[in-house]
Amino acid sequence: MMDYKYIEQLLDKYFECQTTLEEEQILRAFFAQENMPAHLLQYRELFVSQAFGKNAESLGTDFDERILSIIGAEKKEEEVKHVVARKVSLNKRLRPLYKAAACVAVVLAIGQAAQMPYYKSEAEQQESLARSLEQLQQIQKDKNAVAQGDTVIQKI
Repeated sequence: MMDYKYIEQLLDKYFECQTTLEEEQILRAFFAQENMPAHLLQYRELFVSQAFGKNAESLGTDFDERILSIIGAEKKEEEVKHVVARKVSLNKRLRPLYKAAACVAVVLAIGQAAQMPYYKSEAEQQESLARSLEQLQQIQKDKNAVAQGDTVIQKI
């Protein structure tokens, strides 16, 4: 049985992206063979498909021109528009966040306003009624005093 340590080392280097073109050619030649150990068969498709891929017809440099002529478009360098990246400032990036924060603040303010009592509390209402009653009693006393003063004046 042959020693395949060199091939296994090349495979390790290949998967770490450290092989040279010559080493990759050695791997392609090795996996193109008919007889090979079972534990290396799993890698065969990878290297055999690469070997056939080189012989397959490629698109070529005029592929774009052929496709554009088929769909009726003419390729002119002057008409090709380049996409220019827009610069977005931090303020513009945070604008949706500002809007969301403002909405939350408005909702919280409305909630606070809704929790404030529309009428005074019961204790304050009773105090207010008691003061109003005292004022009415005082007015009644003053009215009675004025009425007594009028009767005294009339008797004189």
